[in-house]
Amino acid sequence: MKTIDLSQRIEEIELALAATFESPKSPTVSAYQEGATTFLTLSWVVETGRDTTLDARCVARLEISDHQINHYAALDTAKRRIVQGRLKDLVRQRVAAMRSDPASAEDCSLQFDIDDAVFDVPDEPYNI
Repeated sequence: MKTIDLSQRIEEIELALAATFESPKSPTVSAYQEGATTFLTLSWVVETGRDTTLDARCVARLEISDHQINHYAALDTAKRRIVQGRLKDLVRQRVAAMRSDPASAEDCSLQFDIDDAVFDVPDEPYNI
């Protein structure tokens, strides 16, 4: 796959992740590659006030392997949208689980790698 195609696919995931949480300010998503891993960092505001330097933010950092990105890039548009939805759901679930744990209720930062199964979208059987 061409590098430009891969960067477009990564940007697709970034745009999908940006819509994961309601935020009083625009969420930010950034990506960078280190070795054979792409790191996507999503940051959103959970509390804001008059002094925006004191905004409370949450951060989720996803680790996606080159193999997973290539697999995602080879999917058709409908299947890529399914994967985007799965990634958003996964982030929401991880954040909710972290925030429900009394030991980390105030913590709002997590990092995790993505399982290959998230990128496996079976072909739909044709109804005849």
